[in-house]
Parts: sequence; C-alpha cells; structure tokens
Amino acid sequence: MIVKKIVADTVAEAMERVKQELGEEAIILNTRHIKVGGIFGVFAKRKVELVGSVDEHVEDKRTVKVEQPNRVNPHVNQIEQRSIVERPTIITTGERPLPRELRQYAKLLAEPALNQLAEHLREKLVSTYYQTQQAELNTVLLEEVQAKIRTKTTHSKFIMLTGPTGVGKTTTIAKLAAHFTLTEKKRVGLITTDTYRISAIEQLNTYADILGIPIHVAYDLNDFEQAKEALQSCDIVLIDTAGRNFLDVGYVEQLKSRHTFEETDVFLVLSLTAKYQDLLRMYDRFQSVPVSGIIFSKADETSELWSIVGLAEESDVPIYCITTGQEVPEDILFSSVEEISQMIVERGMG
Repeated sequence: MIVKKIVADTVAEAMERVKQELGEEAIILNTRHIKVGGIFGVFAKRKVELVGSVDEHVEDKRTVKVEQPNRVNPHVNQIEQRSIVERPTIITTGERPLPRELRQYAKLLAEPALNQLAEHLREKLVSTYYQTQQAELNTVLLEEVQAKIRTKTTHSKFIMLTGPTGVGKTTTIAKLAAHFTLTEKKRVGLITTDTYRISAIEQLNTYADILGIPIHVAYDLNDFEQAKEALQSCDIVLIDTAGRNFLDVGYVEQLKSRHTFEETDVFLVLSLTAKYQDLLRMYDRFQSVPVSGIIFSKADETSELWSIVGLAEESDVPIYCITTGQEVPEDILFSSVEEISQMIVERGMG
C-alpha cells in the first residue's frame, strides 16, 4: 500500500494532485484543515491536508510494438510503447470509495438501520483494514455493535406488553408466563385488556389453564384496577394490551386511558420483520408511554438483525428479550449484550 500526504490550498487542488501522483483509483483515507506558517499561530495560512493511498501491488505491464521498417520510406521506423497499469477495483458506498477487499461491507454500510453510523463504521473498517489487512474487521464490527446496545432485567411486579397489532404480544406474554412459572418458579398472574380480539382472550385462557395460573379480563380502567388488586398475592403480573394499527393516532391515548403505569415495566414489542422506517415510526408513536425497554419478536423470520442496532442508536432504550419462534416457552432469549451482538454480526455478515 502506497500512502501519500498532500497539502494544498483547496480540496479540489489536493484531489487533483492525488490523481496525478497516485492515479484515478486512489483511495482518500483522511481529509482535514490545518494551519501552516505564521508566528505563534498568528498569520498562519489555512490549508487542506489530504491523505491518499493506492495498492502498491500494481503491475506495470508494458507492451512494445515494433513495426517493420517502411521500405518505401526507410526513415520512418515507428516504435510504439504503451503502458498498461492495472489497479485494484474500487467499489463505492454513497460517494466514498471502498477497497475491493472490503466489498462485503458495502451492503452493510448501505443498511437504512445503520444510516447514522455508516460513516463512523466505514472509517473504522477502512483504517483497521490498512493496519491489519482484514484480520480484525469483524472484531471491530462486533465491538461497535456492542457499544450501541444495552439490555435490561426487570424486578417490577407488573410487566406490561404493548405495541402495534401483529407483532406477537399475546404469544410473547405466554412465553414470559411459562418462563416465570416453570423456570423461575414464581407465582404468576395474567391480565388481558385485549378485548378487541376474542382469539387473544381464548389463547391466553388456554395457556393459563395449562400453567395453572389465574387470568383476568379488563374491559376498562376500573376492571384493570380490580384485576391488579385481585392478583396482589402473585410475584409477577403480566399484562397484555390490545394491538392496533400504529398509524392510528388515537390508539396510544386509548392505551393510556385504560391503564395505569405505576410500579410497572412497560415493554414495547416490535417485529424484526417490519421495515426499519416503520419501526422508527412505531417507536415514535409510543414515546408518550413510559417505555422501559423493547422486546424484539420474530427474529427467526428475518435474515438480518441490524434494526436492533439502529433502534438502539435512535432511542437508547434497552432490550429486554428477543423471541425466535412460536414454541412456548423455548423460543425466547434473555441474552447478554455480547451474545446479542454476536448474533447480529453473524446473521448480518453470514
């Protein structure tokens, strides 16, 4: 790798000199403004310092074509010499070039969920590549993911799940009920306020019967308070809420009018199969609710998990758990930051 530092009056001038000295396929590693000259910093001139590089393993193939002497005009003996320079292929992410060896990261840097982090990730990957020749790239990526996400445990008596329709709240409630009852040996109670779907009530009733735990249906705020009072002897009370279209502006207000959130951890359930921009809109819709953390569902139905990183960067809300299928209670993960990060990177770069 040939690295050259250029100092010029303008960026355009510096770029032109890099092209002249290193060729059209040169990679720009760094650009910054510096001050040159002056006395104790006074009268110093503002300059641009640009660091460029190009692969040093460049084959300079020269082919020489010698024409036979012109018998009509023997003084015309042409020798044509042409240089053919082979340089590494460059791919681009946006307007910034990437070395060919980093092409597998181009899709990653174009992920909508990583839009806020793309430039930072790009600089880390490129600088690490030139220092280590790719040996540590996935390690760097893993460290960056770990730095962005957080996890959360809960010690609250009341755990409420909320979120838009179709994200798997009722199934997740059943998994949590089974986990706390069978694994942690706690006394668990259920409250459902999802009176819009008869199937949701029937589904929870079935799980409650299997687990041998009490369940109450609340149709309004008064029913909700009575149900909480009736389940005071339980260690944990899980609360299922109705799902609605997240575009319905009145849904969150209805949610707030039918529940109280004292001594309650409220977890927003979001499906990883949704588009990232929709996930952001869902999160924004529920910001007026005191969300303690996020439960990501349907991780088994997508090939990439970068949305977890993007949401963590945008919201700074921790992860409570991740669901990975329909099986109760097996398909639920209470993982560490390291384990979740490993899963994200392995899935995304696999």
